Amino acid sequence: MFGARMRTGMSFRMLLAMWGLLLLGGRSEARDVYVRLASGGSFSVAGEQGITLSDGEQRSHSLGSSVSIGLRGGKVVVGKQVFALPVRLSSPGLLRFNKRSYRGDFLLTRQGFLLNVLHLEDYLCGVLPAEVGTKWPMEALRVQAIISRTYVLRQSMNRSARGYDVTDSVSDQVYRGAGVETARTNQAVQSTAGEILVYGKDLAFTPFHSDSGGHTANNADVWGKVLPYLGGVREPVDYRSPNASWTAKISRDRVEAALAKIGGGSVAPLSEIRIAETDKGGRATKLTFVGGGGSKTFKSSLFRTAVGPNLLKSTMLTAVSEKAPRPAPPMADDGAVPEVRESDWLPDIPGPRPSEGLPRAPVPTSNEPLTSKQEERLTRMTADGVFSTTELMDMLKNPEKKKGYLYLGIQRGGGKEKSPAPPPKKAVPARSVEPPRAKAPLPSTGAAIVREGDTFIFRGSGWGHGVGLSQWGTLALAKAGWNAERILEHYYPGTDVKRYR
Repeated sequence: MFGARMRTGMSFRMLLAMWGLLLLGGRSEARDVYVRLASGGSFSVAGEQGITLSDGEQRSHSLGSSVSIGLRGGKVVVGKQVFALPVRLSSPGLLRFNKRSYRGDFLLTRQGFLLNVLHLEDYLCGVLPAEVGTKWPMEALRVQAIISRTYVLRQSMNRSARGYDVTDSVSDQVYRGAGVETARTNQAVQSTAGEILVYGKDLAFTPFHSDSGGHTANNADVWGKVLPYLGGVREPVDYRSPNASWTAKISRDRVEAALAKIGGGSVAPLSEIRIAETDKGGRATKLTFVGGGGSKTFKSSLFRTAVGPNLLKSTMLTAVSEKAPRPAPPMADDGAVPEVRESDWLPDIPGPRPSEGLPRAPVPTSNEPLTSKQEERLTRMTADGVFSTTELMDMLKNPEKKKGYLYLGIQRGGGKEKSPAPPPKKAVPARSVEPPRAKAPLPSTGAAIVREGDTFIFRGSGWGHGVGLSQWGTLALAKAGWNAERILEHYYPGTDVKRYR
């Protein structure tokens, strides 16, 4: 999440006043969210019950159930018809674009953007299933609804400059439209309707990430601004996530290319990387790069973004020496949850933004049916959260890929028969469940990243920028009995939950 510069805050009282004036004017514009789905070129759009086009001159035109739209010379071209921008497309039912269904309208703007314009609460219904596990405890889902609502409202303050509020990707927060909605995530949105997080009179900045690795980061170390409620906190409940430990082998060439992006190209040829500074939680905040051209020190978060945040998953580095004990292999959580996405707020640096997830080979197809035992194991894998939401949907749509996914799941170690569960232990009150998170040793200042030939080997824990709320940490706290308000107070200390209406 979060791909543009952190916006200057507006007073919460001013925001309420602005919303009140707009609501008095009739149409609830202030409650609408403008989501960028695409930009430039041509688009194919469909409507369940036909499409109506309203042009820049406020004239309406019926277009049928599906149309191809092109943007040429600042105009919208549909077949032989040409319309002045902006153009709004509406339908009595859902609209479809890029194989996804959407509530609300589509808007083609003078900047060449295709936007989905819809009610704030409807937008959140398409965010939650894409950001967290739909089967997570309700309190964890409620937390995500509140911080996602707060985030998009902050972004809407800068709509006039961007031309939209948010994108539909990890550069803001993932949004997949009406097709991913579930009853549970919709319930979380409805039960928190209008609830936002504030610090004093201002909307809080509510960044979140997948897994902190044991201790969240200080906003000042990552994005340079001191915020009292984003100073970094320890995870109070021990938990295991798919990224409890990881190893990233990065070539010297790739490291040097990343350094060139952030102003460290003169260091090459690179010979050594050292931990220059750590924070109170043991997270590496600065790295020093040493080479034939001298040495330079950069924020580790800046380097991580440049080298690829899906490759160097976090700056919570663990064992940095071959002699140090390796962390235990990551274990999947016991809930039926999808993989939580990287939700990174990326600083503006030259070059394309890294895509979510590392590429892997396509899953092969096979018409050979699974045996009953194979079906049972595949079922256990889905229950154990071995596959992401995208993979599960792909499997449902393409049954011929089931065997390929079975083999993929076996490679991930999923679906094994479990031993009988031990007798249940006596429940421990939530407030007393605060053991330190078990993890590999943290590096000390001056420790070197392991190098093998022309490859640097980073080992770490967690996934994401580390600032604000940890989604896997939230899952653990919700399972321990914490309610949404207490979880938010932990990750954003000093903030309060308020209603904007």
